[in-house]
Amino acid sequence: MDIQKSKSIFFSPARKTGNILSLFVSSLGYDAEKYNITSYKKRDISVEFSSNEIAVFAYPVYGGRVPYIMSEQLKKIKADNTPAVIIAVYGNRAYEDALLEMQNILSEKGFIVIAAAAFIANHSIMTKVAVNRPDEKDNEKIKDFADKVKNKIKNINNISNEKKLNLYGSFPYREYNGIPLKPKGDSKCTACGACVQNCPVNAIMAENPKVTDKTKCITCMGCAAICPQNARHLNKILHFLSEIPFKKKHGARKEPDIFI
Repeated sequence: MDIQKSKSIFFSPARKTGNILSLFVSSLGYDAEKYNITSYKKRDISVEFSSNEIAVFAYPVYGGRVPYIMSEQLKKIKADNTPAVIIAVYGNRAYEDALLEMQNILSEKGFIVIAAAAFIANHSIMTKVAVNRPDEKDNEKIKDFADKVKNKIKNINNISNEKKLNLYGSFPYREYNGIPLKPKGDSKCTACGACVQNCPVNAIMAENPKVTDKTKCITCMGCAAICPQNARHLNKILHFLSEIPFKKKHGARKEPDIFI
């Protein structure tokens, strides 16, 4: 195939997914367009993909699923037998149905998924798990994945003949209804507005950014990641009590899964 450009759509509240995507896309070496749909203010986009482009979709895994924000955004895009790559990023617990679900969504939109990967990043909620990931070993695997994708593209003569990837996951997909823990601001908050601008679901109001609308919040922890004062936290007691067993169960290092 003669690929002219890569086009990426990504959702990255805590920034880790965006960093992994950037390394992958730069390692591919094509001219690149990237569409960050994290902010609710920048989500009204309609992207068309042609057959001489490669599409890349990157997102964090929430409860073993594709974030609903990502799946909703994909309703607005069009493809013409466009080769696609999926990158799911998870916090060392499990990615369960997140790759399979995305492959099925993209297949219905006219994409042909030629490669997929699940990479590990520091858990956004249980932050003592997968500390400092992705690390150098992970970064080398991201770059190696890009090399494998590029080599596969060179050897594709007819994209329509590509077989569907055999990905982990099952259907019906597992149910995920979020978690009860929601971050809020503490006394260090200076009302700078960084969290207000970064919240993907508009759950933080500029008038009182210490307060979080619990009916909207998806506990993405993007507000905590971007706060310059380190002023946004979950309930410290409940978080501490839940993180101990979580780390005990999911603390052992996992390695990325690659499908190509």
